[in-house]
Amino acid sequence: MVRMPPTVPTQTGKKNLEIFAASAAARELDERPDIWTVVEWSWTPAPPLRVVLRSDQGDRRDVVIDASGVWRMQREPVEPKIGPPTEYLAKT
Repeated sequence: MVRMPPTVPTQTGKKNLEIFAASAAARELDERPDIWTVVEWSWTPAPPLRVVLRSDQGDRRDVVIDASGVWRMQREPVEPKIGPPTEYLAKT
């Protein structure tokens, strides 16, 4: 589920959120079981359009939509894949 802000102070911001709501990125997040809340969005009329969402679990997704409508979603922060050097820690 995607939760949009209850009020948007500018017409440009409102239009940008409408573009995001109509995107496949928004539909993808809407199909997930957790709740995603829009916390930041673009206020300027020129592309790229940026929207930041936060889940009820604390996860963050950044969505960028370019002038042609192509979007990409990025998860932040990216967790490190390499753990601590356990062999070194065991010796100290």
